[in-house]
Amino acid sequence: MRKLPTIMLIFAIFTLYGASAAFAGVTELTFATSLYVEEPHQVVLDKLLAKYNETHPNVKITIYGSEYANFWNNLTTEIISGNEADIVQITPDVIASYNSLREGGAFVELSPYMQKTGKPYAANLVGQDLCMLDGRTVALANYAWGTTGVFYRKSMLEKAGVNPESIKNSDDFVKALKTLTKGDAVGMGVVVSAHSFVVDEWIRMFARAVSGGVYFPGEAPPYDAEHIAVNSPENIWMAKWWQELILKDRVFKPGPDKKDARELFWNGLAAFNLDGPWFIGMTEQRDPAILADTGLIPHPDMIYNNKSYKQVPDISPYIAAISTKSKDIDAAWDFIDWMTSDEAQEIIAECGMTPNSRSYSETEAYKTKYPLSYKFITFLSDVYGKPMQAPNTEKYSELHNAFVQTGQNMFGELGADPKTELDALAVQMKEIMNR
Repeated sequence: MRKLPTIMLIFAIFTLYGASAAFAGVTELTFATSLYVEEPHQVVLDKLLAKYNETHPNVKITIYGSEYANFWNNLTTEIISGNEADIVQITPDVIASYNSLREGGAFVELSPYMQKTGKPYAANLVGQDLCMLDGRTVALANYAWGTTGVFYRKSMLEKAGVNPESIKNSDDFVKALKTLTKGDAVGMGVVVSAHSFVVDEWIRMFARAVSGGVYFPGEAPPYDAEHIAVNSPENIWMAKWWQELILKDRVFKPGPDKKDARELFWNGLAAFNLDGPWFIGMTEQRDPAILADTGLIPHPDMIYNNKSYKQVPDISPYIAAISTKSKDIDAAWDFIDWMTSDEAQEIIAECGMTPNSRSYSETEAYKTKYPLSYKFITFLSDVYGKPMQAPNTEKYSELHNAFVQTGQNMFGELGADPKTELDALAVQMKEIMNR
């Protein structure tokens, strides 16, 4: 029998190997997220894939995504052209907008898959109730969530004689801000730029608590022009109050990005920082000594017309939707469902946010390992009012973009009159809703 040359033999082996891999049915999926550019999330997502592949070696999942600012524009283009990732990680406030970009919906209805497993998704997953569109479940709250609180530098407050536990309402908070604003130091850094935080932080920290809805009453349906609430007397008053803290009292130092506010805090130039549980991991990575000097209190109640209002910050969960264009919907479902398991949620906890699964995050083991993060869970249950999310309407992105420009006008150095600005914004928002 004639022998094959060595090079031909090697080629034959690789050919057979490739054929075997194809025969074995290797499934390739893509996963798009804005979080992968952030190191804590990148580490966690890589660990999730490695763990999943231990039991699913024939599934190859490729993660991609740009930074937050560009991710959403890229996703719009991808969905319109029909080449978005198999799995898309987004937040509930934009799910209606992106689902509507394709006729019939861009995301798969997941109810049939959920019913087959018999798992108590709605009861166990924080934010699962926000994954509904017109009675259809189009996403799974399978990663993590985070509400916000007020971090403080222990040493700065102690030196100034400010007791953080005494800060119960907005009057107490303003008094502390003024006491701590001295020389190069300020009370807190805030975002004033084209970044969404120019209005988002004001909304979630104080405005919604008083008005009960910035875009619409209760941020709930009906979503139409007649119910635009942005220029309500309460919202106008709250905008003036926030504007004065920035431009008159100068207790807030404005910056173009959230990283500027965080740097002020880390460098000992701002006593407070409004942030979520992810900031804990960021601070530890920056310097464990700074984390040791960091405390956390809930948002103080807001005093308006001599009445106290509990805070209603949103819970910002990251949710996963499956594209209707996915190459293998069943395989995509299997992965996002596995992410809700305690095994996966324990890995997710390392990103700094609070894992979505209550069966994991409300255990003594989690509380012991992540005591500062666990405080956010107690804030929701014991301190804050019922969380209020951004309105779940396909027009939300347009409304929000208009609001961001108005926020720059009011809270930037222009210092435009809040009533004039919000009245004009209301007209603009009504035009958007009537299109």
